[in-house]
Amino acid sequence: MSERIFAQLFCLLLPALMSCSADLTENSVAAGSAAAAPPSSFDNPIIKYDTADPTHQPGDIIYTADPAVMVIDDTVYLYSTRDEQALEVNDYRMYEYRLWTSSDLLNWQNKGAVLRYSDFAWARGNDKTGNAYAHHVIQRKDATGKARYYFYAAVEGGQTNGEFGFAIGVAASDNPAGPFTDPRGMPMILLEDTAQYKDHSWRNIDPAVFIDDDGRAYLYWGNKQLWWVELESNLIHLKDESFTPDASGKMQNRDVSQVQIHTVDTLPNFEEAPYVSKHNGIYYLLYAAGFPESIAYATSSSATGPWQYRGIIMPPLPGTTTIHPALFDFKGNTCLAYHNADLPGGGNYRRSVAIDRVYFNADGSIKPIVRTAK
Repeated sequence: MSERIFAQLFCLLLPALMSCSADLTENSVAAGSAAAAPPSSFDNPIIKYDTADPTHQPGDIIYTADPAVMVIDDTVYLYSTRDEQALEVNDYRMYEYRLWTSSDLLNWQNKGAVLRYSDFAWARGNDKTGNAYAHHVIQRKDATGKARYYFYAAVEGGQTNGEFGFAIGVAASDNPAGPFTDPRGMPMILLEDTAQYKDHSWRNIDPAVFIDDDGRAYLYWGNKQLWWVELESNLIHLKDESFTPDASGKMQNRDVSQVQIHTVDTLPNFEEAPYVSKHNGIYYLLYAAGFPESIAYATSSSATGPWQYRGIIMPPLPGTTTIHPALFDFKGNTCLAYHNADLPGGGNYRRSVAIDRVYFNADGSIKPIVRTAK
């Protein structure tokens, strides 16, 4: 009899037990997802010290700028320039590019310098500056699934007639931490390529590369004018660029007569620092607008435009006339990297990389960025 009563009670209680177990499982998953999400506020600037833990471990202050972000699996690779100018001295003094990595955007690891301006044999520098300006890094896998990494940088030198001027070069590596080497032996973009549009020597700066869903890749760049060009699938040549290789495989006799370089003329107050990304099916083009610079943006249904101007999401920041956006997704959320001048001794030539969350309206427009710090 007792066995029969126990069996009846078990049958009555079984559905409730199963429901409770399901609730516990769902709550555990929800808690795990919440724990994995990026934070909503940050200890900005996130890069403060030239130590193993650049956010929390005190040491020598390091000034960084021009963030470019690459996300691979659960790791954020943040590449920055380094400002080395002395206090109260004007003009940029920049020689190298640094790498910082994180799996949660709160705790960062200092990977050191991964590229210097002098890694391009054609680049010029001296004790005053290396002219290592803004950059972009991107990953592409070949047909076998092997990943290769491409580092695009604006540095001075490499012009056909030896004149002063910035050029865009590319270096490649099998590792996101380098070493990166120049497969071309010459710049990708020269002054002569854009001479019909502008005449200032720093017009070819701030490269950004975007690979679309169909595999086509595009390079965007420019100061006072936005240009873009399609790249070959190897990401180191412009589409329809021709040349003859020398004995070492480096380029010579470069011919860009068949290359189509496009302009974008619909962005109000375009200054520099274009950054193209795609989120929820919409293409976003962020850029530095005006001077002192704000972060403005435009949207499109295509990586090649046309672009619809949508407004400003960050006004000019105290202490610095420049700003440099990098929009990226991480663990289901969108974030913005940029630079400010908030560290002690900071200023126009001693800047600092920061990160904040990005929130979208229902129509895909970006809400004004709320800056955070501790």
